[in-house]
Amino acid sequence: MSRMKISLDYVRGRKILKDVKKNQLGFSLVEILVVVAIFVIILTSALTMVNTTASREDLDAKSKELVEFISQARNYSVTGYFGDVWGIKVLDNNSYCEDSGDCIVLYKGKFFDYRNASYDRIMQLNSGVYVGSDQINEFYFDFKSGWLSTSTASNLAEQIIKLSSNFGAEKTIHITPTGLAYTFTCGENYVYDIEGQAYRTAQIADQCWMAENLNTGTMLASAATDPTDNSIIEKWCYADTASNCDSNGALYDWDELMGYATLSQSQGICPSGWHVPSDSEYETLIANFPAPSVGTELKLNGSSGFDMIMSGERDATSDTYDSISSLIALWTSDETTPTTVSWVHYNDNGATMGQTDSAQNWGFSVRCLKD
Repeated sequence: MSRMKISLDYVRGRKILKDVKKNQLGFSLVEILVVVAIFVIILTSALTMVNTTASREDLDAKSKELVEFISQARNYSVTGYFGDVWGIKVLDNNSYCEDSGDCIVLYKGKFFDYRNASYDRIMQLNSGVYVGSDQINEFYFDFKSGWLSTSTASNLAEQIIKLSSNFGAEKTIHITPTGLAYTFTCGENYVYDIEGQAYRTAQIADQCWMAENLNTGTMLASAATDPTDNSIIEKWCYADTASNCDSNGALYDWDELMGYATLSQSQGICPSGWHVPSDSEYETLIANFPAPSVGTELKLNGSSGFDMIMSGERDATSDTYDSISSLIALWTSDETTPTTVSWVHYNDNGATMGQTDSAQNWGFSVRCLKD
């Protein structure tokens, strides 16, 4: 055997021995570092999931606590506890709160600034739960009735308090005009108008809709009577019959339903946290369903939950009502050209949906959309 072959065998032998030792000792340094990195990633993800879950649990717990806290204030007012009404004040990054953070104050009286602070009850927000940015609310509950009030308004629309967590989750606490506090889940909970009337809701893709036509305001004397900008919500009831408003919703002219605003997606006469839908928002709704059957899917007992029912119209040309059994026309918040005309989406009791424009003094139905 030559010396060269012996040398090669010797080299191969050392390599084999090195590989054997490597396998006996475990992973190489690079492999160990890769394993450690993977472990760190897994551990970080696990901790994030645990923290996120804990944060959601904290948020849910605080939301329930706040509902009970607000309900307590209402009960105090209804019974005249300590001979007075009681209110709620939301403080955001305020020195009155622990660590100058966020807190909710249950206070005695109508005015937070003139209260006797010795009666205060404070709900601190911590554990990663805080009040939505720049959100400051103050209201009290009327004696006996428990209705929402402020020092400047005897009746309030629905109020909301938003709680957020450090992980991006959010809960909204709603307080109805009658003083009922609740957390809102679209499709499960009602939304309430300024008169305390309840409306079913429907979650359709990313949108939350009223599942009933709006019916709020004072009934006008007849189809020949026009609403005015007088700080009173005014509506038409088909055939000048209040029961038609109760069953089919009210009819409004465009200026009245918009609260005499002109900005697209304005709240108008919708509840707080809701608005009059834009033309494009109706297009988004409609696009969720096949065009040949979208009207069927949006109607009562259709697959959408939108539960559209025929409600007729108020004809501004003849000052009459028509088509209660065969038409629903829904206002949008968008004007066209000229600015006395706005877009409308309608169904003539068929399988499809249509779009048109209409003079703003006609009377059509309204569905509100959650902000």
